[in-house]
Amino acid sequence: MVRRPQTQAPAAVRAKGAAGGVMRSFPQYVQTAETRVVDLTPDGVDALPVLGEHKYKQAGGGTRPHIHPGMIEIICCRRGANLAFDSKGQTVRFPPGTVFVAQPETPHFLRRYPKSLSTVWIWFRLPKKGESVLGLSAEETAWLVGKLRKMPVRFDASDAVKQSFRRLWHLYDTAPHGTIERRLTLRHAAMCLLIDLVESSSEKKADTSSVRFEALVEEMRRDPSRACNLDELAGRAAMSVAKLTVCFRRHTGLPPHAFLMFCRIAKAKELLSGTDRSIGSIARELGYSSAQHFATQFRRETGQAPYEWRKAHA
Repeated sequence: MVRRPQTQAPAAVRAKGAAGGVMRSFPQYVQTAETRVVDLTPDGVDALPVLGEHKYKQAGGGTRPHIHPGMIEIICCRRGANLAFDSKGQTVRFPPGTVFVAQPETPHFLRRYPKSLSTVWIWFRLPKKGESVLGLSAEETAWLVGKLRKMPVRFDASDAVKQSFRRLWHLYDTAPHGTIERRLTLRHAAMCLLIDLVESSSEKKADTSSVRFEALVEEMRRDPSRACNLDELAGRAAMSVAKLTVCFRRHTGLPPHAFLMFCRIAKAKELLSGTDRSIGSIARELGYSSAQHFATQFRRETGQAPYEWRKAHA
């Protein structure tokens, strides 16, 4: 559970803690300008007593070690560099585009709140033996609970997971209150989110941020004509912009934009020496606004004009 220390703590959390200094946290909150938390059980979503989101502009201190009795906490990080939880004595890095899972018996805490942190999260209430949730049969409930209990501490959030979180909030805000429509649509959206989380957590680990980063670098080498939008690149690599820049410097020796320019010049050399295409045509293919702009960049990198380099290397 993410809570800033300067805000008022819920009454249940201020009560006595468990042994060893671990706090027992319950789903009671104080709304703030940075934290929004709602209870979905009055709307018929009996399995989700908590749906929350945090949007912190400034950095701050973290939380104390705590557990959530009878609840599985599932948090999706949307934005926030260098976010990490301590769980089971290990530090779990939690970059944007990933999901952190805390089981009921697992103490965990957040060391600090990074600047511009944005998360969305739920608590799933574990049913009692033989009890059903979300209108499922007892057998279906047991299957769902079993899958949720086996989820890893961290995994990549699929696009479906991100969309399901957005849809659940949208329906909570817009569906008519006190209607059958609201109960059914919210229950369906909650079920979709849980299934998407189960599927995302069981996907093969080949789709990790490191593999995505390597694929991104290879794509820039192969087709350097595309514009370099840092936010887009970071999203595709499932990293923050800061981490993406660090990875580029570590693996290529250059920040992202400079690496793209390097790839463009390398591709230009290949086209100049291997084809008889005009310099203007090459400039357009590589995304330059004009042949003059291309010639200026090329001379800056090589010390020669494009036609001089072609003459020397043809």
